[in-house]
Amino acid sequence: MAHGWILLFLIAVHCNIEPTVGLQIGPFTVPSVGNGGAVGFSNSLFNASLNPAARSATFEAHIPQSGVGNSGFLASDSLLTNVADGFRNRFSNQAGSLPTFPSIPSIPSIPSVRQLPGVGLGNWVRPFSSGSLGQLTPLQNAVNAFRSIASNTSQSVPNASGGLNLVPGLGLQRIEQPSKTLGTVTNPQFWSNISSNAAANISSVRAEQLSRGIDNLTNGLADVISNLPNVSAVAGDRNISGNRKDPHYYPGRTVMVHLFEWTFDDIAEECERVLGPAGYGGVQVSPVNEYVVAPNRPWWERYQPISYEIRSRSGSEDQFAAMVRRCQRAGVRIYVDVVVNHMAAAGLSVPLYGTAGSPSDPENRLYPGVPYNRTHFHPDCTITNYQYAEEVRNCALGGLPDLNQTESYVQDRIVDFMNRLIELGVAGFRMDASKHMWPTDLEVIYKRLNPLNTMFEFPPFSSPFIYQEVIDLGQEPITASQYTYLGEVTEFKYSMYIGLIFRGTLDATALRALVAENSTQYGLIRSDSALVFVDNHDNQRGHGAGGASILTFKDGPKYIQAVAFTLATDYGTARIMSSYNFTDSGQGPPADGLEQILPPGFNSTAGSCSNGWICEHRWPVFQRMVGFRNFASVAPLTDVQTTSGTFAFCRGNIGFAVFNTGSVTRDGLYQTCLPSGEYCDLISGEKQASECTGTRVLVNGDGTVSLTLPVNSSVVLDLRNRVV
Repeated sequence: MAHGWILLFLIAVHCNIEPTVGLQIGPFTVPSVGNGGAVGFSNSLFNASLNPAARSATFEAHIPQSGVGNSGFLASDSLLTNVADGFRNRFSNQAGSLPTFPSIPSIPSIPSVRQLPGVGLGNWVRPFSSGSLGQLTPLQNAVNAFRSIASNTSQSVPNASGGLNLVPGLGLQRIEQPSKTLGTVTNPQFWSNISSNAAANISSVRAEQLSRGIDNLTNGLADVISNLPNVSAVAGDRNISGNRKDPHYYPGRTVMVHLFEWTFDDIAEECERVLGPAGYGGVQVSPVNEYVVAPNRPWWERYQPISYEIRSRSGSEDQFAAMVRRCQRAGVRIYVDVVVNHMAAAGLSVPLYGTAGSPSDPENRLYPGVPYNRTHFHPDCTITNYQYAEEVRNCALGGLPDLNQTESYVQDRIVDFMNRLIELGVAGFRMDASKHMWPTDLEVIYKRLNPLNTMFEFPPFSSPFIYQEVIDLGQEPITASQYTYLGEVTEFKYSMYIGLIFRGTLDATALRALVAENSTQYGLIRSDSALVFVDNHDNQRGHGAGGASILTFKDGPKYIQAVAFTLATDYGTARIMSSYNFTDSGQGPPADGLEQILPPGFNSTAGSCSNGWICEHRWPVFQRMVGFRNFASVAPLTDVQTTSGTFAFCRGNIGFAVFNTGSVTRDGLYQTCLPSGEYCDLISGEKQASECTGTRVLVNGDGTVSLTLPVNSSVVLDLRNRVV
C-alpha cells in the first residue's frame, strides 16, 4: 500500500444575521459590544463564527483522513463531497434570514441564565451549574462526529477486489476550500480582538435566531448524510446516519438499570446519590406518556396509552425534564420505555380516562388526546396463532387496539412524541412490543427521529439508542435477528439460559453460550446487537418468556450469582432490574392511600430501601460488579476454564471470575491471568485501605489460585482490589 495522505475537508456555510451582543468564554465567544456582536468557536480542527458586521456566518470542519494509496480515494471523498454540496444547496436560498431553532428566552445576565426544560444557551454550551459554566464539549464533539462519518463509510464499502468503492462522478477536486472564509476565522488576530466585556441583554428574537441557526446546521448535516446515494446499500445493518446501538454512556460507564415504576423526582435523587457515584451509565424509566387509570392501579396500566402527553404516575413533563437534566449532570443517561404498538383496551365505563385527564372510547377507537380514530388502526382481529407473522403484527395483542404504523399519520404522531423526548434530553428508547410491528414500519419511524440534543453533551448528529422488545425463544417465524439491523434487541433466550444454568438444570459448561465469542453458535444474536438481563418486569412475574426458569430477587444467592456473571462477562449491553416486592403478578408499585407512589427512601443499612421497594441496584455486591464491568470492559474475555459445575475466565490480565453453579462444593486450581499478590473478592466485599471487607484471596506467582467454592458461590478479582 502506498503512503497515506491527508485530506483537509472543509465545509463552509454562509447565512445572514443581525447584530447581537454578548460575552467571551475561552475559545467560545457569545456576542459582545466589544467585538461588534461576533460569536464563534475555533480550534485546530473546527471553526464556527457568526459575524454581524459582515452579515455572515461560517461553519467549518477540517478532517485529517488517511488515504488508501493505489486502491483509490476513500469512499469518504464522495461522502464528504455530498455533505458539502448538501450544505450549499440547503442554505443557498437563505441569504436573507437565519433559519429558525430551540427558543432561548431573554437573557438578563450571564451566568444567571433562565432555562426552559431541557434548554440552555443554545445547543453548543453545556448547561449552567451552580452559577458557573462547565466545559464546552459539544463543538469539539462535532469534529469527532465528522471523523466518525468518514471513517465508518470507508470501512463499510470494501469491494470484491479488496479496494474501495466510489460513488461515480465524485472526487477530491469537487471539495471546495473557500480561502477567504478560512483565512478570516483562523486568523489569530480575529480572535485576540474579542472583548471579555460582560454581556448586555440579548433580545429573545436575536437569541432565538442564533440558537435555531446552529441547530439547523446540525440537523441539516444529519439529513444530508442519511439520504446519501450508494452508501447505505453497501453498509449492511450499519446505519450511515448514526449508530442506534450506542447507548451514549459517559466514558467509563457500561451498565443501565431499570427503575421500574419510580417517580421522576425519586429517579433524579437516585442519580445524584446512588447511580452516579456507583458508576451506573443509564436508567430505563417506565412509560412516561398518558395511560389509562385502571382500578387498583396495576403496573400494566402504563402499557395502555391514552395519549402521548408526558404525564404519568411518575410526574409531569416539567418533572421529567428536570430529572433528565439532573441525571445527566450526575453522568447518567435516560432511556424511555415507549409504547406505540397499540392503545388502551376497552374498560368498564365510557369514557375511559387517562392520567392527564383525557377521555377515550377504545371500543370505537376514539382517542381525542392524540387524536386517533378507527382509520388509524388495523382491522379488528385478535392474535391466536404466533406461527403467522402477519397475524402477530396486524392483530390485537390481548385485546389492545392495534395501531397501523404503516399509516403516515400514525407515524407522524409517534415521531412527534419521540422527538419531544429527544428534545428533553433522553439518550434512547426501549421499543415495547416491537415483535408486533413490521420492521419496515419501525425503520421509517427511526429514520425520521432527530439527532440527540447536543445540549446534553451528546456528539452532534448522534442517533438515539434503540433497543427493541422481541420475544424469541427460537420457535416462531418472527425472530430477533429480523430487527437487529434497526438497533439492539432484548435477548430473552439469555434470561432463560442463565436461569436454567444457575438453577442447576443445565451444567456450568453451558455458560459458554453466554460469552460474546460463542453466542451465535448457541442460537443467540450477536453480542453487539443484544441487550441482556437476568430478569425484567415481565418475566419476573411469569409473563413474556422463560417461565419457571427465570431467576428473580426472590431466589437469593442463585440470583446474585447470575447477575454477577452477567456483569463479569462480555456479552451484550447489560441491564439490571430494580424491583418492588409483590405477591400478585398485577400488583402496582408501593403507594399511599391517595394512590401516590411512595419513595424508596434512604435507610442506614447499606443497599436497602423502604416502603416495599427491593432496589437490587443498591445491593453492595451489584454495585461492586458494576464497577468490575466498567473496569474490565476494555479487556477481552480469555482463558475460559470449565469443569462439571464450575466456569472460570480471565478479563485480559486485569480481571478474573469463577462461578460454581452446581449442587456441591468444588475445589479447584484456576488460572487468573493476574499478577501474583493478595486480592479482595468482589462478591463478598471490597478493598478498604490495605484490608478486605470480605474474602482475601492469594494469587500465586504463576497466576493461579486455589479455591474452595461452596454451592451457588463465586469469586471475582481485579487489579483495583489488589492489597499486596
